Amino acid sequence: MKVLVVGGGVIGLSTAWALVRQGHDPVVFEQGPLPQTGGASYDQHRLIRLPYADQTGYCAMVVDALKAWDRLWDDLGERHYAEIGSLALSTAEGDWADLSRLTLDRLGLGYETLDARQIEERCPFMTVPQDAWGLVNQRGGLLFAARIVEALVRYLQHRGVSLRSESRIVSVDPGAGCLTLEDGSRETAEAIVVTAGAWTAKLFPELARKAVPHRQVIAYLEPPESQAEAWARAPAMVHLLNDVDIYAAPPVDGTELKFGAGEHRRPGDPDKLDPLGENEAAEVAAAFRPLLRDFDDYKILRGQVCPYAISPDDRFVTERNGGVTVIGGCSGHMFKFGALMGEELAKTATGERAYADFRSWAEGRRESLTED
Repeated sequence: MKVLVVGGGVIGLSTAWALVRQGHDPVVFEQGPLPQTGGASYDQHRLIRLPYADQTGYCAMVVDALKAWDRLWDDLGERHYAEIGSLALSTAEGDWADLSRLTLDRLGLGYETLDARQIEERCPFMTVPQDAWGLVNQRGGLLFAARIVEALVRYLQHRGVSLRSESRIVSVDPGAGCLTLEDGSRETAEAIVVTAGAWTAKLFPELARKAVPHRQVIAYLEPPESQAEAWARAPAMVHLLNDVDIYAAPPVDGTELKFGAGEHRRPGDPDKLDPLGENEAAEVAAAFRPLLRDFDDYKILRGQVCPYAISPDDRFVTERNGGVTVIGGCSGHMFKFGALMGEELAKTATGERAYADFRSWAEGRRESLTED
């Protein structure tokens, strides 16, 4: 079956990979170059972690996602992943890390808890509130995002997949199974998969309130020399403070230390995002001040602007109209599901999986692990 895939980020490319595995004929359309260096998928690293507060379905999906990434590594002949585990901090009963612990218990997934002293022994660059405790998972870590996207492009080229870069789609006609490109040309197929990220609402204005385009800023830093080795051994870090959603990706395998703060985002047109402000990277880094020793000795290397689509409830947004399947509302946590989401979209687009089942799954409604 011929399947048109709109969007050349990790989800679009992974969908094409999965379609090829199933014996189908994907065509990928990307409005910019391939790899697309200006999209949300292109960065040094992205976190993949089991803790997911009380979102049992997404926690269970991470287990399946890790298996899907292994299938992708086998096909690529390359592995772009560091299993360094994750650390979340809890300072109050019922907070994000505490809910994550209860979810892990519910699913029978193992973890370790650390008191404040043990956290500082493992991460000597941190200063932790004495009433805090840490939730540690050995599974998960860092996906090397840009390397994955580049490897997928090479793989699909080798398999003879049509990759249409610099091909902006301006409209999708579900009734006709047709895409219209900016140059006026049209493409038709039995099935269309739209993975347009922050550009979803431009193709489907009715989704504007469900998948709201945002401008997110992250910061890259150089730690003090005295702490560089400890950072290189550190786990990925998520939800370190209850009042500020902050996360950190350690400098592993040639990457740099990255800080992110969920609150440092605002709505914005993905085609007209404001450039990085002079102090924005410093503002992102400043959220970590309460937790880091010698914070003033960290050197800010640069900031980066990322286009995301945020859904009100942080669940993925899906729609189906005729032969068109749409996934959006990545809310900053889509990349970890890249290979798995590609497999599921491929099955749904070609009729192997019922859309209603896909939608429930993608929205994190499943409450148990997949049976092997």
